[in-house]
Amino acid sequence: MFLRALDGFDWRGKRVVDFPAGSGFTSAALRERGAEIIAWDIFPEFFKVDGLKCALADLQSTFPAHDGEFDVAIFQEGIEHLQNQLLALQEFNRILKLDGRLFLTTPNYSNLRSRFSYFCFEAENPKMMPPNEIESVWFGKDSRIYYGHIFPTGIMRLRVLARLAGFEIAQIHPARVNITSLLFGLVLYPFIWGHAWRCYFRAVRKNAAKNDAAKKKVFREQVALGTHPSILLGGHLIVEFKKGPTFLSPVYQSIGMN
Repeated sequence: MFLRALDGFDWRGKRVVDFPAGSGFTSAALRERGAEIIAWDIFPEFFKVDGLKCALADLQSTFPAHDGEFDVAIFQEGIEHLQNQLLALQEFNRILKLDGRLFLTTPNYSNLRSRFSYFCFEAENPKMMPPNEIESVWFGKDSRIYYGHIFPTGIMRLRVLARLAGFEIAQIHPARVNITSLLFGLVLYPFIWGHAWRCYFRAVRKNAAKNDAAKKKVFREQVALGTHPSILLGGHLIVEFKKGPTFLSPVYQSIGMN
């Protein structure tokens, strides 16, 4: 499903970093599409692609690349493992060119099945135990530590972290529908839609005296994400980000912090 989402993008001649690269499946597929691939992973020994090497790199450290070095970054199934998610997004922003793209995937903690499972037992899905130190932490060579799905991130938190790092959402790509989420959605969607717009109008009234168009834009984007079918029903989040101005740049300073 992820590679299908990438098919509409012209990869020819693009310099692409795949991080974490894992076994190299995505790296190999994008090389076939004409991209120049640089692969990084905290466990490069698991990377198995003929003609490509994977370098050792840590998502929680400074990336081994210069500013603006890449056209595209692939951040696949990684953010849910990271303690400092903002740092990783800031580093991806740093190494991308202006208007560069970041394709990020993660298990969809915003779909309705995950919300129900979290409500019941704070677990990723109804068939699993919550994150714990026995099942969710692995140790590699040289004291390298691999955390499991300890740091789940829903679309709203992901959106604001990305914005702080200097990204804007360009597109939510469709993912395979989760059947349990679909059944919940048939019953709950009118309530979710109504509640989202109720929160929006309450926030607008709160800021009415300021006539703040910038804040309304943010609120509308949140409503759109909170009622998006692919987010409520999809098994995974597949988000395409575009590098833009950071929240601290002049374009955002007028929004204020209150």
